[in-house]
Amino acid sequence: MKSSTLQVVCWILLVFCNTVQAQTETKAAKKEPASSISGKVTIKGKGAPGIVVGVRSPEPYGPQTSTYKGTTDQDGNYKITNVPPGTYRVIPAAPAFVNSGGQDSKTLIIADRETVEGIDFALFRGGVITGKAVDSEGLPLIEEQITLLPAEANNQSGQYIGELDSQTDDRGIYRIFGIPPGRYKVAAGPRDGYFGGGSRRSLYKQTFYLATTDPSKASIVDVTEGGEATDVDITVNRSLTTFTVSGRVVNGETLKPLPNVNLVVQRTISEGQTTLDSGPPSDIQGEFKLENLTPGKYAVFVTSRDDRQMRAEEVSFEVIDQDLTGLIVKTTEGGNGSVSGLIVLEGRNDKDALAVLSQARLQTFIPGGANGGPGIALRPVSINPDGSFRVGGLQSGLVHFQLTSTDHRPFTGLAIIRVERDGVAQPRGVEIRDKEQITGVRLVVRYSNGTVRGVVKTENGELPPTARISIRLSNLADDSMGVQRGFQPPPNVDSRGRFLAEGLAAGTYEVRATVFIPGSRIRPPFATQQVSVVEGGVTEVTITVNLAPSPGPGNP
Repeated sequence: MKSSTLQVVCWILLVFCNTVQAQTETKAAKKEPASSISGKVTIKGKGAPGIVVGVRSPEPYGPQTSTYKGTTDQDGNYKITNVPPGTYRVIPAAPAFVNSGGQDSKTLIIADRETVEGIDFALFRGGVITGKAVDSEGLPLIEEQITLLPAEANNQSGQYIGELDSQTDDRGIYRIFGIPPGRYKVAAGPRDGYFGGGSRRSLYKQTFYLATTDPSKASIVDVTEGGEATDVDITVNRSLTTFTVSGRVVNGETLKPLPNVNLVVQRTISEGQTTLDSGPPSDIQGEFKLENLTPGKYAVFVTSRDDRQMRAEEVSFEVIDQDLTGLIVKTTEGGNGSVSGLIVLEGRNDKDALAVLSQARLQTFIPGGANGGPGIALRPVSINPDGSFRVGGLQSGLVHFQLTSTDHRPFTGLAIIRVERDGVAQPRGVEIRDKEQITGVRLVVRYSNGTVRGVVKTENGELPPTARISIRLSNLADDSMGVQRGFQPPPNVDSRGRFLAEGLAAGTYEVRATVFIPGSRIRPPFATQQVSVVEGGVTEVTITVNLAPSPGPGNP
């Protein structure tokens, strides 16, 4: 009797456990994303086994993961499963090879439970450049940057646009591999012009192979498929003349010296191009010394800690042929201003919109002055549940606002469309003076959850693999009424011509697709189309761009 009872109990427990397990598996299956990416990797037309193909975020600041990947089989086929919806770059891990399509990766926009096939990569072995970098005394340049750049705007293969970097080892030897066929220049040192400072206390100007600082006189290195260019040696001149600039940091009101003030040195390379470098802090007498400066135009700025709100107008100077002394950097105590107010959702106050707003943070930014000084961006602040906010530690200037996510990216679905102060619109930003406490600021925010999903097609021409397609969406009602646009990055266009724009307000939009072809002398072809976006809905659109040249300005 006891045995029968025990058997019944065990049977009930077994059924219960199986039921729980089935329910758990069912729930897991419902949550498990079912999208997949598959394709084939070939080398010289033959399937390449054992190559890992992975996906990662297309944005440099986006989340990177190695979770989603697949390995090619004996025939070169791969499949990546359980990929969540999103935008990704698909990359084969074959650094010594070059993709014949011209790009090292392919961008894909993956929908929920989508099966994407035919994402193929045709690889061939890239070229190699090796050499040695030494100074004029034959001493090796250790851990110095080596830059490879095309000899022309477009090299012969049309595949490589941009630069490749490498670094010398402890013998001054470098090796760059996976290079597309073409003609290249090789340089030691970064593009900003001067390197080798720090503990060496000697500077070198960026020097090209063989031994010239003039890019137009650089020797050309020819790279062939699978070939190796050896003995591409670079000799830099260490006799570069440098100068010293000294001065003092003082309180702008009392003129008393200020110790331990951090400095930033800005160098103007060319019109619109500058570099920033940290300078030494002022000593106990407020004095500073900037060493190893080459001839050129500079400016010095002041940086401060969060607990010491200090600023100073940039002091510009030019180094010509001698040391400079007597620079005075006058600081002012500022940064005690504040702005407080309320964030108001335009036209709605429902729970969904408030829930989205509660996840955002408020970023403030004060652009630099007329002399090109760096702007000031404060850390994002939290938004209170009732929509109120307060930003402290502000310096004088025009305060701009932006809603960001916790990872500092623009917040999709929320956009500041109007800034008001005491009921008056502030299209240029809120102007704040030193130590001013501003209240009554209203940030009118639009909550948007419309979506445009589209595809760009081309006709009357073949799209080269190096071409790039851009998408721009314009809300026609906002444009006609002068509504301030909230910053939102343009949507990515994947390798299939697909794009996805989310967080759009309801209304009529003009969608503009433009095709940029590197090296083309004709005006970039484009096409536009109007679409209607509804709240919470998805609008499908297909845009066809005519690649045939049309007569007009900019076209031969």
